Amino acid sequence: MQLIRHQRTVHEGHKDYACDKCEKKFGQKVHLDLHKKAVHEKLKDYACDECRQKFGRKSTLLLHKNITHAGHKEYTCGKCEKKFGKTSNLYQHQRTIHESRKDYACDKCEKKYGYKVSLLIHQKTVHEGRKDFACDQCEKKFGIQSNLIKHLKTVHESRKDYVCDNCEKKFGLKSTLLVHQKIVHEGRKDYACDKCKKKFGKKAHLIRHQRTVYEGRKYYLCK
Repeated sequence: MQLIRHQRTVHEGHKDYACDKCEKKFGQKVHLDLHKKAVHEKLKDYACDECRQKFGRKSTLLLHKNITHAGHKEYTCGKCEKKFGKTSNLYQHQRTIHESRKDYACDKCEKKYGYKVSLLIHQKTVHEGRKDFACDQCEKKFGIQSNLIKHLKTVHESRKDYVCDNCEKKFGLKSTLLVHQKIVHEGRKDYACDKCKKKFGKKAHLIRHQRTVYEGRKYYLCK
């Protein structure tokens, strides 16, 4: 029986079990049940003891720990040498980055994405206005679990895990570190004013410049 099921699902691609709440299909009923519990019922019983992220399946938790925390990435892109822990992530990377494909379009605003999960997150947070992940230490809510985890680490735990290798300055977010390195150490100013050609390292600084200089707005700093 197991051999027949294996042949049908793996080699013949049969997916006979469809979720009645979304269009996702599965080759085995147990996988459908796990999907419903984790995605639609929000039951995530397996928590990572290193980063607080929660998962609906124990196997997904183990895969997360193996890739994210142990750093096991066995699949390498032949075009840029970037490494991945799963073949599916490697294929998605090649399609979206190297082939520039964006196969998932939003039916409400026509925005396109390379990943289906990115489209679903966009629809949930932007068009439905959902923020399902609430901080248990303050009243702030987030649409994405990863943003909640970043908030907890940087705001409530005051962690700064990202260190600049040029000046040893520390940051709570990797994105902030990258912006710092680009502006301070590389001297890049990628945002130019279309009226006076003045350049800025951050888009927010360009917008503030345009509003104060050309729109007459005033920003008052608290002393």
